[in-house]
Amino acid sequence: MNLIASSLALLLLLGSSGKALAAGWLLRAAVQEGSAPKYQEGPPGKGGPRGLCPDFLRAIESVDPEIRFEIDPTPTPLRRIEKSLEEGRIDVLCALLETARRHQIAHRLGTPLYSVRERLVALRSEAQAPKSFDDLASLGGLVAVQAGASYGDKLRRHGVAVDESETGVALRNIVRRRVRYYYGNELTCVYYIQAAHLGGELALVPGVMGETPSHFWAGRHLDPALVRRLDAALLKLKRNGSLERIYNRYAEMH
Repeated sequence: MNLIASSLALLLLLGSSGKALAAGWLLRAAVQEGSAPKYQEGPPGKGGPRGLCPDFLRAIESVDPEIRFEIDPTPTPLRRIEKSLEEGRIDVLCALLETARRHQIAHRLGTPLYSVRERLVALRSEAQAPKSFDDLASLGGLVAVQAGASYGDKLRRHGVAVDESETGVALRNIVRRRVRYYYGNELTCVYYIQAAHLGGELALVPGVMGETPSHFWAGRHLDPALVRRLDAALLKLKRNGSLERIYNRYAEMH
């Protein structure tokens, strides 16, 4: 393909594959509110957001140099991020569980990023340690989840009363006895308990409620060839151990 034809091909990608660059693609992502350590605020002027997902994105860039990512650093509610993907204002979602809504607006890539350990948080004085969703429903009381997280629908299907709010607010609401438990990703639970200095009052309830794969999602407006490139990059990172190393680095911090 000559230079003129190559340039025209890249221009055609503008409407369907994020932003076309002179030698590849620039894909847009957004920081999910209340999701640390998946996304963490970086020090001012020190290179933008940090965390699991920025590290995964940099790893994809390392194995496919024609793909680049830019991350909107503004913490954004998950439902708004999903709407932005649907409208083509961002291009990818990082580390989210399967839902019918996400399948409507995005392609789920074939290689999971990691497995989410789903846990409950409660007051240290809490006497009840539910072992199942039926146990949780029978105890009564509100269970908080991160706003927009798929956990809310899962709990409601089992008859659990759910309150949706930002993670830090939800944990403080346990201390204030406005909700009884918080249900979420083990890494996120531990991160926010430590960040809010609530370890003297809150703890993980013994036992894992579930383990679920967390996926990378590519918007349906992206060119299928680019989606295949992303899929191939993730598979390469899985096979060379990079995905596991990145996850373990954050798991070992907490």
